[in-house]
Amino acid sequence: MLNSITWNRYIVAVITLLILWYLFVGLRYYSFEIKEILQGKKKINFYLLRKKPINDPFQTFDQEQTNQTNLNEAFEESFATLDEVKELSARLTAAVSESAELKRSNVEFKNYIRLILSDYPYVKISSLRSNVNILLALDSEKYPQLLLTASEADELWEENN
Repeated sequence: MLNSITWNRYIVAVITLLILWYLFVGLRYYSFEIKEILQGKKKINFYLLRKKPINDPFQTFDQEQTNQTNLNEAFEESFATLDEVKELSARLTAAVSESAELKRSNVEFKNYIRLILSDYPYVKISSLRSNVNILLALDSEKYPQLLLTASEADELWEENN
């Protein structure tokens, strides 16, 4: 019986079974990825065929500028928040000194700070919010009538709706 099967038939049968097996596994476990590849949403990465980067000491200025622009675009929101924090810090420092010169009451001062904080909603949800609160507390320490703690400054954010 084994003599009736030729090597050619055996190899064709094994290859056919392997193809069917890999099709089954691919469709069963990787159907989402296969669908994305067929729709063109995802590319196939051949790691062995990829070009390796060459460390070129004479990289042109245009390439460096392009790389820097891409980095800025990737982190645009972070840089915008950082710029807002710088602007907010300057406004708060000016507001504290202005309130001291005009001898505003503590309630008026807090309302004025709430008004300023309402202009910066992204700083409210950023990790730099605590730094702004500490800055406000340190600036207000210079004027006893306007004294604020960092926790009171944090409450001004929350009361700001």
